[in-house]
Amino acid sequence: MERARPLEGNPAPAGDRGAAEAAPRSTPLTIVSGAVAGDDLLSVAASTSDALGRPVAIAIPSLGEPVVWPRGAIAEAGVRTIVEHAAAVIREPASRPPETIADAVAVRIGHDVVGIIAVTPSGQTGELAPEQLAWLEAGAAGAAVSALMRDAQEGGLEGSRRALLQALRTGPPADVSALVSHARRLGFDLGSGAVALCAVPLSDGASIAPSELLSRHSALLADVGHGRLCGLVPISSPLTTRDGAEQLAAKLSGLGMLVALSGPRRDPATLHDALREAELLVELSASPAGSLAGQEETYRLLIGILLRGREELELLRSQTISPLSAYDGQHDTDLLATLQAFLAHHGSTTETAEAMSLHRHTVGYRLARVHEVSGLSPYESDGRERLSLGLKAHQILDADQRVRGSL
Repeated sequence: MERARPLEGNPAPAGDRGAAEAAPRSTPLTIVSGAVAGDDLLSVAASTSDALGRPVAIAIPSLGEPVVWPRGAIAEAGVRTIVEHAAAVIREPASRPPETIADAVAVRIGHDVVGIIAVTPSGQTGELAPEQLAWLEAGAAGAAVSALMRDAQEGGLEGSRRALLQALRTGPPADVSALVSHARRLGFDLGSGAVALCAVPLSDGASIAPSELLSRHSALLADVGHGRLCGLVPISSPLTTRDGAEQLAAKLSGLGMLVALSGPRRDPATLHDALREAELLVELSASPAGSLAGQEETYRLLIGILLRGREELELLRSQTISPLSAYDGQHDTDLLATLQAFLAHHGSTTETAEAMSLHRHTVGYRLARVHEVSGLSPYESDGRERLSLGLKAHQILDADQRVRGSL
């Protein structure tokens, strides 16, 4: 819908006043009524702009790009200023608009400020007169109604939970205040941070509806596809950083799911990292390499390096494991698999041979070749430690590629 119905109450030329008086007069309430009837944000902006005779923009960061009416009436720099002011108002509702904005009103849903509706000067100076401000306030109310109805049309609460988590999976929040406000509207307080959770079914076809768990666990939880559950368990106090998350993880494990938890993140801006950590831990646990038991903290430390920047982890892999992987590809050998089994069996050649159904001498020959190709001896503590870290880096980077491919 491009715009709302014409507002008969817009100022009319003097010669037409008699005809205008015979028609029903619109009021600011018309904008709110239109939103209730289904008008979208662009229609709300158009109605407000028509009533004021000035360009209007609605900026609600959690819903994406701002809407402007008339189209193209505000230059890109002006739109950027409006978006920046919206973010400032979300953080501090008393923030005053810059000179390039004639006036602005906060868009509120409940007690939360989620954005603004702003009017530009367009040749007119000064703030709006009281009767004009009433139209802008009606536009703000209409925008709030339209935003709520948009949430409902896109799948209700479950759809909103999924949308928020999917956005966080793909990258850090562009506007942390908008993220916290969005979560609060869904009934979850992420202002003090959260622990992230990821769970995947252990058997094909198994799945769990998040709604079955929400009544007993305070978690922002959603199925993000293929039965994979992702969620954030809010940190309610300094003393309960993981209690609620661990209880939910135990419940999911009992229902036949493989579960991983991130470390607690107290800054909402880092919740993307928390989700990524939890997903990587699940991916690693579900890989052919199997359990992370006894080495989980080492994997967490290396994942932390990945989250800061993958270059350091790529360098570790290239200096340890990459030569072995390349050699296997060129000569159809199993040096990497033999090294992995050797490390998994705590450096025992006998146990490695039994696990791989090989002769001990064959294992010994392959490990000697590992030393020749990589320059690191799996029999010496320093070489074995570096090879072990390199193998973990290799596994994490591969898991990260799989997770990114699922987004």
